[in-house]
Amino acid sequence: MAKIEFQGFEEYRSRLLDLGANIEGVCKYASYDAADIVITAIKENTPVDTKSKSGGGDLRDCVALYNFQNENGYIHTGVYFPGYDRDGVPNAVKARVLESGSSTRPKHPFIRKAVDSVKKAAIFSMDAALNKKLDELMNK
Repeated sequence: MAKIEFQGFEEYRSRLLDLGANIEGVCKYASYDAADIVITAIKENTPVDTKSKSGGGDLRDCVALYNFQNENGYIHTGVYFPGYDRDGVPNAVKARVLESGSSTRPKHPFIRKAVDSVKKAAIFSMDAALNKKLDELMNK
């Protein structure tokens, strides 16, 4: 937990104004490590298609994150699979079919399982990074 000490009301007010002006950047900073934890788990959990002519691995190697966005005060990002594999199949379609299944293929929810497995670690990481940044800004 962040510990904050001030000499007077004006100093407290000044630091809160600084924090308010920088809050979006602070929230994005707190999310970076958590996003890395989640994307690493997704990459590790992505199945490799050994039946493919190319030997698979194209889907795992293309996992990426959208830029962080602020919508109504919520900072968020998303995972996407850009490009095509060596056989010309869009990686986004392959990921969607694996995650949700199709009429010819059962579900293999690799993204959902990866996110669920590291959710607590990601939240802990965001909490630690947020407290660190708050300490820096409020006790400068």
